[in-house]
Amino acid sequence: MTAIWTNQGGGWALLPPAGFPDEAALHTLIEQSPQLLPLAGSPRLTVLGREVRLGNGSADLLAVEPNGRLVVVEVKLASNAEARRAVVAQVLTYAAYLHGLERAELERTVLAGQLQRRGYDGLLAAAAGDDQERSLDAEAFDQGLAESLAEGRFRVVIVLDAAPAELVRLVGVRVHLDMSFGVRLDV
Repeated sequence: MTAIWTNQGGGWALLPPAGFPDEAALHTLIEQSPQLLPLAGSPRLTVLGREVRLGNGSADLLAVEPNGRLVVVEVKLASNAEARRAVVAQVLTYAAYLHGLERAELERTVLAGQLQRRGYDGLLAAAAGDDQERSLDAEAFDQGLAESLAEGRFRVVIVLDAAPAELVRLVGVRVHLDMSFGVRLDV
């Protein structure tokens, strides 16, 4: 169990849990510190954009792993009715939109403004700029990105301030989705 303590001069006291005032605050926290996400394999995520237009909606965050796999992040407060089943459909819709996109279209159309605002001229530059260890393998990144887009292999992440029981039941079962339209997700 994690706890945060404070000492205001009168001795140590446990701080009570506090929620996020709104979805934007949680969204900003994840955008600025994606390493806080407890992801399998502990990849370092490079955030490419916020409110990225993918089809008829906008993904809260779009990121990439050092191996080139794209990551769709959707942020919800548990009080939001969409924090139940709708958020699962939402991230799958974004993944389906990405499936089959060409890298050039992703960089020049979908992410152009986002990358430019962050000071990058492309996906590889963004990943390299975030590589503190200077260990990014450009060839492996390019190949991984091409496979992610062509094969529909993405990581989808749902971030909540608290997980509604209905959603926990829905995603708590390890499911492998390999649908006829080709998006492959290991949930």
